[in-house]
Amino acid sequence: MKRPQTIAMLSIHSSPLGVLGTRDTGGMSVYVRALARAMGRAGHRVDIFTLRRHADIPAMQALAPNVRLVTLDIGLKTPPPKRELHRYAADCVTAVESFRSQADGAYDLVHSHYWISGEVGRQLGVRWHRPHVITFHTLAAMKDRTGRGRPAAARRLAAESALVQDADALLVACAGEEENLVRHHGADPACIMQVPGGVDFERFRPLDGHRARRQWGFDAEDFIILSIGRLAPLKGQDRILEAVGRLEADAHLRLVFVGGDGPADPEQRRLERLAARAGLAKRITFTGSLPHSDLPALYAAADVFVQASHYESFGLVGLEALACGRPVVTSPVGIMATLGARSQPGCLLTDGSPAGLAAGITAVREQRQAWPPDAIRSAAKAFSWTQAADAALAAYRHVIRRHAAAGFKTLGVLPAAGAPAKPRSTSSV
Repeated sequence: MKRPQTIAMLSIHSSPLGVLGTRDTGGMSVYVRALARAMGRAGHRVDIFTLRRHADIPAMQALAPNVRLVTLDIGLKTPPPKRELHRYAADCVTAVESFRSQADGAYDLVHSHYWISGEVGRQLGVRWHRPHVITFHTLAAMKDRTGRGRPAAARRLAAESALVQDADALLVACAGEEENLVRHHGADPACIMQVPGGVDFERFRPLDGHRARRQWGFDAEDFIILSIGRLAPLKGQDRILEAVGRLEADAHLRLVFVGGDGPADPEQRRLERLAARAGLAKRITFTGSLPHSDLPALYAAADVFVQASHYESFGLVGLEALACGRPVVTSPVGIMATLGARSQPGCLLTDGSPAGLAAGITAVREQRQAWPPDAIRSAAKAFSWTQAADAALAAYRHVIRRHAAAGFKTLGVLPAAGAPAKPRSTSSV
């Protein structure tokens, strides 16, 4: 094995142990947790730093061998709203440095997730004279282009542009996100490396569908359409509703939405009103957010998984559905755009419109026997978390070597305070 690395991984605004499907906890949390665990299994050490959200959360806890979750306390009784978190970047830097100095340790590299973490990671990279890499997960410029949801704050747009130019490397989950960085932020393609998401193939696998339906209280005759993710206009749940409304009336047609903050969630209430106006209220179930461990049985109970997002930087849930042997009807976003273009079994791309989604659902209903679960599962076989960790670690090694070539030590004791700040490297990735 190559020399073990020690990584400071930042997930400031969203804990990797947060409840999936709630407002600020989704695919990124799964990505951070699973990627770190795979690195830990390979013998590398990862500390994940996140902001304290509840008083009873321990300051540090082990997530897996070699992986620790460090909860930062910046002196606030309650965490500020996500849109205000950038104002506390310096406080987060101080808290991370306090932990590091007390532990008498050093990191080889800082890996930030999302732009808020990037604001912190950039400062830590300068302070420690270590390379800083960032995975944005979503880009404000792309979200704004969809016209869905509240426009991004100018502060975020400016910060993402600055981080694109300042980071030692930009890690993206798929080719589409690389194109977005180049087109909208003028990113240097030589500084972009792909680190795809993955799927836990032991957890997400084909299960007995009849047993799963009994577990969730679904009738054996139901045709179940499943959607999983945060409830938000960007995710396109309203497009799925309209698509179901276009299908031939059928008492056995059922739509299940997983995600959101429960009955009080404003987006759930909006979707319920839309369903009522369309006469679909009796066909729809909202489960709220569920533990990740509950999802395999839900995939097994479903006939088709539908992803209708206007924008995704990757789309882990689509991979999970495929790994469970369930066909996926999806708008052409994230990794699904790549898989669909390769005509992978079980992955039907549409234009994302309600008419297109309805046509895709109909095709699955008519032809689902043509795709056995194992064939559908094979479409996701190239996306294990071990492979994702290998890609990330290779990117880290490259950036660390390049950083060292620019004149900075990458191992051992951190440089003394007041040492010259790192230059922006311009060498090719």
